[in-house]
Amino acid sequence: MPASWGFLQSSFVQGILNYIPSLRKSIEPTHPESEAAVTSSPAEVEPWKEEVDRWKQLADKAAAERDQLRHEAAQLHGEMQRLVRDLSQVRTEAEENWKSHEQELRREGQEEISKRDTDILKTQEELATVKQDRADMESLLGAHIRKLETELSAAKQNHADIEGLLGTHKIELDAVQRVVGKDNVGEDEVTKLLQSLNDEIAQTAKATRELFKVDKAVRGTGKAVTDAAGAIEGWVGSAIPALLSTQYRGNPILVQAALQAMAVAFTSWISSSYSFMHEHDQVLDETYKYLMNAEDQAVLGRWRALTHKYAKQGMPNLTDELTKMLVTDVRNLLLVAGSSTGQADSLIARKRDNFRAIVELAINLRRSIGEDIISCDFETILIHPGDAFDAANMEDAFESISKSKGSGDGTTRKVLCTAGLGLRRCRKTKGEGETAGQWDVTAMRKPQVILDTVMQGTK
Repeated sequence: MPASWGFLQSSFVQGILNYIPSLRKSIEPTHPESEAAVTSSPAEVEPWKEEVDRWKQLADKAAAERDQLRHEAAQLHGEMQRLVRDLSQVRTEAEENWKSHEQELRREGQEEISKRDTDILKTQEELATVKQDRADMESLLGAHIRKLETELSAAKQNHADIEGLLGTHKIELDAVQRVVGKDNVGEDEVTKLLQSLNDEIAQTAKATRELFKVDKAVRGTGKAVTDAAGAIEGWVGSAIPALLSTQYRGNPILVQAALQAMAVAFTSWISSSYSFMHEHDQVLDETYKYLMNAEDQAVLGRWRALTHKYAKQGMPNLTDELTKMLVTDVRNLLLVAGSSTGQADSLIARKRDNFRAIVELAINLRRSIGEDIISCDFETILIHPGDAFDAANMEDAFESISKSKGSGDGTTRKVLCTAGLGLRRCRKTKGEGETAGQWDVTAMRKPQVILDTVMQGTK
């Protein structure tokens, strides 16, 4: 218990004890004249007695209360002393518990510190081991890298040696390939290119026919028409110019047929020509025929490819020159069909790009079958005017018109002209015995023809 509690207790009790005498004194008579008065008059004294008795009762009551208070104070004092003792005991226990807890914390802290020190020491040892392992690994890697660098240097030298050998072998291989050669395009590409050429010819002929007009002032027997007919006979034969300049003059079906026949013949010549000069081509054709009997396919194909590639070098503007030739022949055909010179020139100017497209496709076909393919020969197929129609080997380009008109008298239908190029593949075999050196010929695309029956019943 704190010292202040004892001081307060003693002060409180002492205050009560001091208060009681003062209370008693306050109720007792203090004036002498009062006593005399009392003794002198009983009637007057009686009230005072009652008052005194009352005050005595109060004093007794106060004394009893004082004693009660003293008793209670003594109890409080005892309780306070007990509380002080309990508080002291609690304080002692708390101090002991705190000391015990503090000691436990210190012990645990020391253990934790010791454990951490041990862990740190262990980690340091492990780190030292890792550093040593790393140093050993770096040493091994360094040695391995140096070994790999040595091997890489040797490999580079070996690679350089191999490249040198490959370069030598490539030169030798190129030399062999120049003799043997290989195909740069496939058969499918060739047939698709041929179909594109035939489609362009048919579309251009139809569009030209729709623009064509007959000039009735132009005589079909005039010198200009006769000369023009002679110029185109080499392409379309003699029958078509004769029909165009007489009873079928200006006939739209015949005009379209003649245009297709001319373009087909012209592009067939482009695809097969070596030099585009008749005299040179004759010599080269004869040479190739001789080689066909003496050499195998690889030599034949390589000779043909090189000849096609270099024989045309005298015509640097090949497309322009051939387009000019084609439109000149088309102009002659239009004159024979009944067009005036001005009308023919105007029509050709409008369709010149289409004629140029035909020439470009023909040149591409020539390069594909003449220069890019070695393993076999491809030939375009034309049907001569007047030949009998053979459905197994030909297609009727105007089949719907031919069926509607028929042959009339039951005679065999004849070919008027070729309207679309055919294609066949020829390959010299490498067999033995009787099959050695023979030619294997396969039709890849039937030629399209126009029959003479299309003109029956027309004017």
